[in-house]
Amino acid sequence: MNKEKILAMRRKENKDTDEREIQVFANASKIGMAGGGVLAAIIVLFSRIVDKPLLGLSAWAVYFSMFGSRRLYQFIQNKEKTRLIQAIVGITFGLACFVGMIVLGLQ
Repeated sequence: MNKEKILAMRRKENKDTDEREIQVFANASKIGMAGGGVLAAIIVLFSRIVDKPLLGLSAWAVYFSMFGSRRLYQFIQNKEKTRLIQAIVGITFGLACFVGMIVLGLQ
């Protein structure tokens, strides 16, 4: 494939979005994840104060599940092995917190 065909394909793929919009969405995603992490940490601290560990586990379960699924999507799109490792760690932590939440809730 020559350079012109590749450029034509990229233009066709991105005809409904522009580069700036894609970058804004990517940055918003990063900031959203950071904000979610900060909120999860605050919820965990609050759960320690009120002695309700179930609350903290639920916050971490949601955060790590979001983190892991985001990294998994990035791995599927880009095939970067570091993203796969991050996805596995995030999803594992999310599931562990979820299971811990259920176990604590059943006690």
